[in-house]
Amino acid sequence: MLKARRKKQRTRKDLARIAKRAKKLRKQNVKTERADAPGKEPV
Repeated sequence: MLKARRKKQRTRKDLARIAKRAKKLRKQNVKTERADAPGKEPV
């Protein structure tokens, strides 16, 4: 039972870390897209 609980906690932590990284990358991509867009001022 303890193993299952630990595995669930670990999975939740991993998913949270992946989501956080994806959010960071998405934010970074938006910045580069704005900078690369012709005729638009970089924000």
